[in-house]
Amino acid sequence: MIRSRTPCVLFLMLSIACTMTHGQVDKRIIFLSWKNVVDISLKDNLSLKSKSLDYEIQNLETLKSLSYFLPSLSYQGVAQHSIELPVFVFMGQRFVVGTPYMFQHSLTLSLPIVTGGSRWLNYVMQREIKKSLAEELQGKEEETVLNAMQAYYGIILSDELARSAEDASMVAKQNLLQVRKFYDAGTATELDYQRAKAQYSSTLPLLESANSNSKLSVQRLKSLLDLPLTDSLVVVDSLDKSEFLNEYATMSLEHLKTLSRENRNDMKALQYQREAAKSGEQLALGQFTPSLTLIGSVDHAAPIENARVTWSDYIRSKSVTLSLSWPLFEGGKRVLDYQSAKIKSDQMDLLVKQARMGIDLDVEQSYYSFVETSKSLQSLKEALDQYNESLRISNVLYSQGMSSQLDVLNAQLLYTKTKSDYLQGVYRYNVSQLALLKSVGVLDKIWK
Repeated sequence: MIRSRTPCVLFLMLSIACTMTHGQVDKRIIFLSWKNVVDISLKDNLSLKSKSLDYEIQNLETLKSLSYFLPSLSYQGVAQHSIELPVFVFMGQRFVVGTPYMFQHSLTLSLPIVTGGSRWLNYVMQREIKKSLAEELQGKEEETVLNAMQAYYGIILSDELARSAEDASMVAKQNLLQVRKFYDAGTATELDYQRAKAQYSSTLPLLESANSNSKLSVQRLKSLLDLPLTDSLVVVDSLDKSEFLNEYATMSLEHLKTLSRENRNDMKALQYQREAAKSGEQLALGQFTPSLTLIGSVDHAAPIENARVTWSDYIRSKSVTLSLSWPLFEGGKRVLDYQSAKIKSDQMDLLVKQARMGIDLDVEQSYYSFVETSKSLQSLKEALDQYNESLRISNVLYSQGMSSQLDVLNAQLLYTKTKSDYLQGVYRYNVSQLALLKSVGVLDKIWK
């Protein structure tokens, strides 16, 4: 029994080892800078790929609209067996019309000559929709890059906050050890010792939360970049003040609003959609006009008495037909179609007007957010330096018995909070620049 199980156990262990080895090979270490994040997001983001497929579909629809200008060629083959032939009676005599079998082959060429402009208007409409989707695709690229950059700087911020929380916890622990020595020596009170213990204990949940946020921020970026969650990311940048605006930093708010009306992809997309809606209105109006079609046909028919047909039994005929069609009344369907198209056109005018107002508001919000973060960042840096020095002096004075332990705790608490505020200020400053560029419609300047 033991011998029979040995090969199975060996095979199972070998399979597990191969699986673990395969998993280790697939795991990658990816080094990221913000430029790598931009490149990968433009290449691998899933929602961006989906929007790109929408554009490709519309490109095919535009080509399809051009195909309506070409003539259509069709073939039809018919094999007919008449169960009962028609019989006519004339002057007392019966006449059987037709043959029991009929075989026919037809080749028909059809070319619409006049269609009320429907073919051209349909092409114009599909072309405007294609332009609209192209602008939406570019806008989606900017949105994707902005989200990826926010997630990327979010990783750096969460790492810095986790490091700051770890430093705070370490300082609190060192302070606790120092107070414990003073307490054991009788130079510190019970209250000082309990405060030090409480301060250290309060840093542990914050440290755990910061570490969890750091891990989650990495997974969020992997999701945006369509990277396997098992890969390891190594961020090469640090949370430093970056300058993305360049020449846009000195522009006035009104100048930025003017640029946004010229560059915003969503605004351009809506304008193209409005033109498509107007073409649809004209297309609905063209239904009231007649249509003229030229049809050419070549037929080969073989009316015979039995099913054994040969090529010599066929009789060829040719015809050219000019067909005029003009629907005079269809229950008001064309009128309703035109009214519906007119409403859609008016609706697009309202959407364009609403979008202009929304874009101006978006630029203002992004502009004032950037101004606020840029002004507060310097104040946060000065406050951080001051509280760092205060913490150092408090520790020195307390070690020399010239200040209370409460002064040390307060200085430590203020320094930790100010450092977190400064790191978040740097993050907001960098991200606010990206948001301002996107609101103006020129975020692509950072990668082009």
